[in-house]
Amino acid sequence: MLGMGVRMEEDIKLVSRFKNKDMAAYDEIFSKYYKPVSYYIFKMVYNKEIAEDITQDTFIKVYKALGNVDDNVRLSSWIYRIAHNACIDYIRKNKSTLELLDNAKEICDLNRGPEQQFMNKELHDKIVRVMGKINSRYRSVLILRDYNDLSYKDISIVLKCSESAIKSLIHRARLEFQKVFEAVD
Repeated sequence: MLGMGVRMEEDIKLVSRFKNKDMAAYDEIFSKYYKPVSYYIFKMVYNKEIAEDITQDTFIKVYKALGNVDDNVRLSSWIYRIAHNACIDYIRKNKSTLELLDNAKEICDLNRGPEQQFMNKELHDKIVRVMGKINSRYRSVLILRDYNDLSYKDISIVLKCSESAIKSLIHRARLEFQKVFEAVD
């Protein structure tokens, strides 16, 4: 928990520096959050090019709004909220054309044998199919918790819900994931 306080303190300083026209502060924010946010976005849309576009739009919005953000905001949660909204907007606009499976990347460990690689690829492909079938809110909460390792508090900020609602949502999402996982070939 001590690490969380230090990170938040660092983020507060970065926001303050940005507000004082120190553009290097934005570069530090970008460097710190680009990779985890782009990963979250990719896990939401499963398309590298679309994820790159949404990530770029997210950081443009961050740059434009950073001067007006509350000094004590959890910067990571605020950035994830912007990314989350951009993903949901994209999914709503492109529901009929969104092809989650076409551009999914392999997660195989190349140091393993061909049989293990095949099993990993099969499992990965099945997870991608399941994630594509579950409700986007469930998908989002699972990615934030299980892939991005956000705390319940941070997820509650991103999704604008209470922590208890997030715990319940995660529970329901995992049940839905399990149900769909067992039904998918």
